[in-house]
Amino acid sequence: MTVSSLVAKRFTLILSLLLAPAMAWAQDRAQALLQFEGVQARYQAAYAPGAVSRDARQLLDPPDQAIADKALAALDTAASRSFDVKASVAAIQQEVAAAGKGGAAPSPQVLEAVARLAKLRADYAAMDDTAKVEFFNRERAKPADPVRTELLERMAVADTREVDFSSQLLLSSVVKQLARGNAGQFTSLPDRTLDMAVDTLWSRGITSPRPRNLLTVAREFEKQVTQALLAALPDADVAALLAWRNDPQAAAEREALVGAYRAEVKGSGAVAIRTLVRGWPRS
Repeated sequence: MTVSSLVAKRFTLILSLLLAPAMAWAQDRAQALLQFEGVQARYQAAYAPGAVSRDARQLLDPPDQAIADKALAALDTAASRSFDVKASVAAIQQEVAAAGKGGAAPSPQVLEAVARLAKLRADYAAMDDTAKVEFFNRERAKPADPVRTELLERMAVADTREVDFSSQLLLSSVVKQLARGNAGQFTSLPDRTLDMAVDTLWSRGITSPRPRNLLTVAREFEKQVTQALLAALPDADVAALLAWRNDPQAAAEREALVGAYRAEVKGSGAVAIRTLVRGWPRS
């Protein structure tokens, strides 16, 4: 080993030691943000085995639901090979951590508040429909709180819900065409063209009136449920969370979270569509 390479190696080691605390803080911030937004629970609920076909079925009209069993079963198989909760959440956390470098580590008070919100969200998800309605009505009946309203505006729940809805709509559209016997428009495309078509559909967004209305409802419902959860949090927790989400790194972290979540869902969905189409019998 030459002297110059030895010096370079030592410099790299020293630099990594100096940066290690900052990297640890960034990872702590990223993990706290993912827990605060409920990213892992959201991804698990939408893309775990069985969830993709369930949500795709809900967006099919009744006549298509009646004939789509085979296509939905094939989607289940394709999705189980394409969506990886652990890998996707890790990739999202990495992007958020990169955006959060330079920010302070979350305080113990913030971490405790995040944990309480996460527990509230998990408890709500575990309730039956009657209990959910009772909780929702009770918490939403509380007077409007500007601090909680501002905190909700800093959250990404509506945007990530839009990503999920867009993914479900695209997958249900493919399932519908397969169920109707129109697979040829997909199976005849080369892989590159198929991937470009999927990318174009993602970029175009939701343009049809009915899906757009459904998306508006989904986004608003997501916000209202989150508002109810925030209403159930102690005032001190809400104040700590808002201060944390108003610090200089917060906007970049939020943007990174939404962008990385979209990229993971979009990428995995594209693989699922290709797997689904390539495995579909050609007529």
